[in-house]
Amino acid sequence: MTRTDAFLYIGGSYPQLRSIETIKNLGIVTILTDRSPNPPLKSISDHFYNIDATDLESFMKLGDEIANKFNLIGVYPIEDYAVPAATAIAEKFNLPYFDDLTAEILLNKYKSFDICSRNNILTPNSILIKSDSDITESHSNIVDELGLPFLLKPVSSWGSQGVTIIHTVDKYEFAKAINLAREFSQEIIAQEVITGTVHNVDGLLLDKIYYPCNSYDRLPNTDFENVTKSILEPSGLPVEYIKSMHNILNNTAKVMNLKNGPITGDFIFSNGSIYLLEISPHFHSIHQASIRTNGVHNPMKAWVSYLLGVSNPENILNYQPTPGTSIMSSSWTDKSGEILEIFIDEDINNINEVRDVYILYEKGDKVISKISTWNCTALIWGFSNKRTSLLKAMDDASELIKVEFIT
Repeated sequence: MTRTDAFLYIGGSYPQLRSIETIKNLGIVTILTDRSPNPPLKSISDHFYNIDATDLESFMKLGDEIANKFNLIGVYPIEDYAVPAATAIAEKFNLPYFDDLTAEILLNKYKSFDICSRNNILTPNSILIKSDSDITESHSNIVDELGLPFLLKPVSSWGSQGVTIIHTVDKYEFAKAINLAREFSQEIIAQEVITGTVHNVDGLLLDKIYYPCNSYDRLPNTDFENVTKSILEPSGLPVEYIKSMHNILNNTAKVMNLKNGPITGDFIFSNGSIYLLEISPHFHSIHQASIRTNGVHNPMKAWVSYLLGVSNPENILNYQPTPGTSIMSSSWTDKSGEILEIFIDEDINNINEVRDVYILYEKGDKVISKISTWNCTALIWGFSNKRTSLLKAMDDASELIKVEFIT
């Protein structure tokens, strides 16, 4: 009996909408997992399983169930925390993807930096603080070697969690930041702070051949340190710098022996130099990257088509998007507590640049911190031929999303 082709998607957050739709439009059964019992994309997926992305045992059981029903052709993790599950499934089904060893290197930021350094790939200077390191001695050595400010972050985390920028020699603040980082991993990286602009490029590896995909500019939230407020696509950097970032990502993939799958690279552009911050085995801003291509995420289409063996991915990636700039921006609150109400002023419908809005919280939800990546209350997508007016439109739209807390 011929089994239906299926694709396992780990994580059902709203920005994955166009990706899952792209896969479904190829005639593939979509199997979605998420730790939430009701993630945003549950309703559009063919099958759903309420599994935390870090629960490897449950994923192995799910793999047995899938094997009895479907021909699994691929797996995709939306974030770094889902990569171990994705690699385990890929190994179980002998799927083209990254292996466990490669995933371990990618998820350990210090190992990645070390490999890059040994292969002349420019990264910020980094110092490893081991779990048994003397904190006082580490503090002195770091200040002497990196100066101020410097950044502390877990060896393994995602979404800037556990990250602190240290501006003073205050040892109490240093110890506090160490404790925060160790909520995510016992080993910590101290890293020099490079002043510049932050960017991403996406690529797709097929049999070790690198295909350049989207490029992005990431603009900071001035109210929250080390947090991105808006992401623009394509990048506004000159073409030669975008090509350089793709070349760096390609070279990094080679030295890390990456063979198949989506990758994204985080970069800082500073005074003509490009620093690689990290490389992750997934695409960056999928929903946003689909705005200029009529809702189709072509890199995902190329990846899944390759897995199906039915199409030349080069033809799919050789597309002409609508000229202009797409954006994913965000609305934030500087308060915490239990939410009484979130509402969108109807005037947002009069902002021509707005394409989509998604509210991240509901009535009764709790915002637990005033200074956190979780203070983002809504995502806003937009498009315009003018970048400056687009940014203003997103700021205007953000002001029309109101959050009231129980006092």
